[in-house]
This record gives sequence, C-alpha cells and structure tokens, in this order.
Amino acid sequence: MIETVRILLIEDSEDDAILLERQIKKDNLDIIMERISTSEEMKQALHDNVWDAVICDYLMPQFTVNDALSLVHNEGVDIPFIIVSGAISDEIAVEMMKAGAHDYLTKNNLSRLVPALKREIVEAGNRRQRRLAEQALRDSERKHRMLIESLNDTVIVFDAEGNISEFYSQTPLVQDLSIEKHHGKSIPELFIPSIVKKITELVHATLENNVTTSFEYPMLGRWYSAKLSPHEDGKHAVMVLRDVSDLKHAEEEARQSHGVAMLYQDITGHDIRNLLQAIMIAADLLQSNETNQSKISLIHHVTEAVAEASDLITSVQSTVALLSTPLERTSLDFALKSCTQVFQDENKEVDLDTHVGVSGAVINADKFLCHMLMNVFSNAVKHNYQNEKKVWTRLTEVNEGYELTIADNGPGIKDSLKKSLLNPERRSGGIGILQCVQIAKKYGGAFEILDRVAGSPEKGAKIRVWFPKVTA
Repeated sequence: MIETVRILLIEDSEDDAILLERQIKKDNLDIIMERISTSEEMKQALHDNVWDAVICDYLMPQFTVNDALSLVHNEGVDIPFIIVSGAISDEIAVEMMKAGAHDYLTKNNLSRLVPALKREIVEAGNRRQRRLAEQALRDSERKHRMLIESLNDTVIVFDAEGNISEFYSQTPLVQDLSIEKHHGKSIPELFIPSIVKKITELVHATLENNVTTSFEYPMLGRWYSAKLSPHEDGKHAVMVLRDVSDLKHAEEEARQSHGVAMLYQDITGHDIRNLLQAIMIAADLLQSNETNQSKISLIHHVTEAVAEASDLITSVQSTVALLSTPLERTSLDFALKSCTQVFQDENKEVDLDTHVGVSGAVINADKFLCHMLMNVFSNAVKHNYQNEKKVWTRLTEVNEGYELTIADNGPGIKDSLKKSLLNPERRSGGIGILQCVQIAKKYGGAFEILDRVAGSPEKGAKIRVWFPKVTA
C-alpha cells in the first residue's frame, strides 16, 4: 500500500505545477511535492532528500529532460522518472524511454498520471528488493568463500556420478593439481587407488541414504580424515578432508605414555605392595619380642608409615577409574550427611559443626563424591595438632549451584603452598588434593583452597567446592 509520496517536480511553470498537484490530489494520492527548475536545484534536492518519483516537463529552455536524466543516473538513484509534456512525438517519446525515462504522458491526458505513478513506484520497490537480495547473495557467497579459504581443510563437492563439481583447498591433501583442473575430475583421477572404491561407495551411500560417514586413511606417510555429508540440495555429496597426522602422532604418544603409566601402576600395586607386606610382617615379629618401649614406639611409626604407603597406592590405582566412571544424578546433601557421620564416628575427639542449608541438592556425580569428601575431612585433621580440633562444614545454594565449605582450626596453608597444591604438574606433595580437583572438574564444578579467616592463613584452612545444580 502506497502512503505519502514524495515527488520532485521539474517544471518552470508555476501554473502547470498547480495543475499537476490538483490532478494528483484529485485521485486521492497523498503527496509532498517540491518544484525545481534548474540543474543546481535538482542536485541539491537529490542530495538533501529521498524521493519516490520525478515528474519532469519536457519543454524547458534552461533545463532539459536529458539534463535531468543524467543527474539522476549520475547520483545512482533508481526512482520513477515520468515525462509530462504539452506535445511530444512518438519518436521523441521512444528516445526518452531509451534514455532512462519510465513513462510519458501529455498534459491533456493527466488522468493517467496517478496510475502511472503508483505502478512505477511499485516497480521501483521491486527493483530495490531484487538488488538487496542480489547483494545479500553476493555478500553470502563472499563470506562463504572467505570462510572456505580460511580453512586448512579441503572441501570437495561430488555429483551423483562421483564427479567433482566444486573444489576448495588450501593444502595439498590430494594429487598436485590446480583448483581449476580438479573441476569435472572423477574419484579415480583424484585419489590414490587404495581408497577409490571406498570413497565411490560412500558417495553413493551418502546420496541414497542421506547419511554422514567418516573414515581415515594413510597416504605418503601422512594420515587424513574424511567426512562425507549430503549437500542441502540433495543432489550432491560434500567431503571435508583434513590432515590429522599430528593428532595421530599425539594419540600414539599418549597410548605409549599410558602404557608406561599402567606398567608403573602395576609395579606399584603388586611388587611394592608385596614389599610393604614383608615390612609389616617383619615389624610385627620385632614388636612381639621387644620390651624396650622406645623401640616399640619406633616400630609403631614404621607400621603407620607402611599403612599410609598402602593407602597411597590405593589412591593412585583409583585414579584410572576416577575419570572413566559415568556420572548420574546424586543427592549431594545426603552424601554429605553420610560422610560427616562416618567422619564423626572415626574421629570422636573432633568438634564437628555441620550446617546443611539446602535439601534435595541434586548434582551429576559418581562414587568418587564420597571419596573427595572424606579426603577433605581427613586433611582437615591430619596435620591439626590443636588440643581441641574443630571442623566447620557448610552447604548452601549459590550461583545456580551448591557451595560446600569445610574449614578447620589447624595450622593453615600458606598462599604459596595453596597454588602449588593445585598445580596438576607438580610431582610431590601427595595426590589427594589433585584427585579432589579432578573430581570437582569432572562434575563441572570448582575446587579452591582458602583461609578459614581471610588474610590469616595461620588460623586454619578452608576448602571450597562448587557443584553445578541439576534441574532436569
């Protein structure tokens, strides 16, 4: 629907301008009209405002139709240009249309003016929409091209016969041909013989079954990953090729490192544990025949050290399962209450102050949740030499999750040591804290070591663990 129309009228006769305006308003078209009669005025008008149409008198002594058409073209403006004349021959009218005018009519037949204006304004709008759509398409194609060219992958588009219709590559993943030479090539012309059959079958399967498949293959000492997917037009298959040699080498190194780690773990779990058992037997024998209390005390320290070493081996062995055990919905508040009860039963001398401020606190966790909680509780008293050992436990709801803090009145942890204990690359200091960090991270949470009293590490430590909430 056309609303108010802004018309630039090129007319040197004020009477004719009034006549045209009356005729337009008579046909119920709401307009805003500005009359000009010189080239300078037209340049200014085109610069200052946006116009829906230009109506131009044919016969003006100082400013011709050709002059006006040239100004419109030079400004790059696409608006209806309608010529109105007292008398004009058909030959001149055709000539003006070829020059860029959209319609012409005589002043004796102004009844055609408003229909012509409406028609040409709609056509101009359609042309504008087409230009915008074409520009959007060009922009999209340019962005697509820039995206493809920025990739380190090779993208190949196959037709139903397995011939290449499009090819984009920044790396020589296939034979050494230029992009232009790839177009129209068949699969056997592009790939090494050992994978031609497989790619041909997968291209057909991709198109027939509308499925996406992936595979890897070696070539000239390198490894490549290929992914075939159906094109959105349903008539082509798109293959993305990527050099994954570095990834393959990294995976192989990781497998070898894992094998060495498992070997050491087996040695730790079997051979060293046997040696520890021998030490325990020898200590028991020595203690059974010993009457000297100093020596008995020394033997007791030996057996405690052996027990701690055995527990450490158990902790190390549990790390393998720690990262692979699947997560499930778990009640955090129930697990906390259970662990605090066990801890209190085993450490009756500890003053345990527990406040669980939430109920139904559900998180994604596994069996290692209690392992982490008991580890933190144990650390809270292991090095606490106060006569009255105290532990404070709080569970609250914070930031779309749950915050658990466990604080103690022990000797605390220096700031420099806090950072070291959380460093996954350290090679000393025990693995308990690192396992806790791994567990919290696996659950999507966070593990922090803080001061019980901020800024006063000597007044005790506080562990803060945040767990994301499970709502569905």
